[in-house]
Amino acid sequence: MENGQHVDDSIWFYAPDKGAPIFFAVAFTASGSVHFWQAMNYKSWRLTGLYFLCSLLFVAGFIARILGAFDYTKLIYYVVSSCLIYAAPPLYELCNYYVLGRVLYFVPYHSPIHPGRVLTTFAAISTVIETLSGIGAAYQSIRTLPVDLQQTGQTLLKVALIMQLVVVCLFLALAVTFHMRCLRNGINHVKINQALLTLYISSAIIMIRCIYRTVEFFDISSVSFSSPEVDLSTLSPIIRYEWFFYVFEALLMLCNSILLNIRHPRRWLPKSTKVYLARDGITEISGPGYKQERNFLTTLFDPFDVYGMIKGKDQKTRFWDDNDARKP
Repeated sequence: MENGQHVDDSIWFYAPDKGAPIFFAVAFTASGSVHFWQAMNYKSWRLTGLYFLCSLLFVAGFIARILGAFDYTKLIYYVVSSCLIYAAPPLYELCNYYVLGRVLYFVPYHSPIHPGRVLTTFAAISTVIETLSGIGAAYQSIRTLPVDLQQTGQTLLKVALIMQLVVVCLFLALAVTFHMRCLRNGINHVKINQALLTLYISSAIIMIRCIYRTVEFFDISSVSFSSPEVDLSTLSPIIRYEWFFYVFEALLMLCNSILLNIRHPRRWLPKSTKVYLARDGITEISGPGYKQERNFLTTLFDPFDVYGMIKGKDQKTRFWDDNDARKP
């Protein structure tokens, strides 16, 4: 039973529980196996292959944590476990970006953005965040650097965590805007509603996890562990009690993985991005799909094609008004 007291020589602060990481390693193995089968069954490796990779990262991370539970003085177990478990949730976000893009392809005439730009735009922002995190972590961890550089690293990590929360909010805002456009125009199709409901739940889970990690880091960064005067018993409960990690990281991410098992995106979304919903909100049509007429840099810095809307060039891409389109 945890008492919130520091365990001598423990890298983890406490003595890690031995049973919990075994449970989660097995649970993520089971969920990952289902994701593997679903990707094979639906032939959706491009759409949902990352779900399987996320599960592998969690399994490897919890195996490292199992080893750390039996020898909590080894720094390598802590580092490997933390890195692997930290790496998986951003990939779930990346999957959500891709899935939203596919939803927008299904109803392109109400999409606020070119569907193909959802992934590139949000992935580009996430890359910036991950770069800031990497630089910040490097600066903070290298104790031979000047103190001001270590503090800069800490600041970069804080900025990256806050930016991550902002990105999740922007992503949800984009999804809600699209959903409201559909409903206002009489599009209330079960495939759209169910796919978006899954994204809303998944994004909410990821948001809660991000808030937990942000609070945890701000609490840790406020403490100078090198100071001989620091009283470890007065640290934040998030640092002193292991159950916070298992509830707000492990359990939430397992729920997210199982959610995506049960509500797999390919249950609702067509296999091809060229299949879209007619304006009657019922008929599914196979059309020519989007033609990419702008170069990558242009679409990256102007994902909403503001220039095209001003010049009227975006009218050329409206394939859904083509009378030659047909049912799939």
